Amino acid sequence: MNRRDLLQRYFPAPLVATALLLVLLILLTPVLVPNGQPAPGTIFTQAELTVDATGSSNLTSFYLHSPESNVRYAQIEVAVAVGFNWSGGFPSAPLTWAPLVNASDLVAYQFNSTANPIALNISIFYSTAGGQAYYVGVFAFYIGYAAGFSSLTLFTVSTTPGTSLTPGLNHVPVAELPGLGTIQLSDVGARP
Repeated sequence: MNRRDLLQRYFPAPLVATALLLVLLILLTPVLVPNGQPAPGTIFTQAELTVDATGSSNLTSFYLHSPESNVRYAQIEVAVAVGFNWSGGFPSAPLTWAPLVNASDLVAYQFNSTANPIALNISIFYSTAGGQAYYVGVFAFYIGYAAGFSSLTLFTVSTTPGTSLTPGLNHVPVAELPGLGTIQLSDVGARP
């Protein structure tokens, strides 16, 4: 009997694989089960904007939140611009931004608007003892009927790279909101 056969006799491959898997799970368990606030810049702290509207009213609802329900943002700032012409692209004329919210220590923020089109300038700051993350996004929204679309549609454009409606869309039928109306804000790292 050679050495390899002797090792396989006392340490069968399925037993060794199971033991290695258990060791790996034991080592990763603290990472898989969060204790306290999540680390900045992770999927748990990612700030999202969810847009909702109905075809029966001219009210558009905006929700700023995290996919994780217990994330508390240090600061949420939103500025709004209205009264511009929708051309299908981001407005080229200078926008007049009016502050809508500048609040601290929030889990989420929700607001409604009847303005159409509307532009939003959003900044969300998340901070823990382990670091900080800063999420931003500048968007313009329009709800209406456009050439080639037979249903009421939400159109959006952004000047912030990497942000768009799910999954990489620039328009969604209003009937499919809020399901497809979620936009992840851009993580630009620490607050400038």
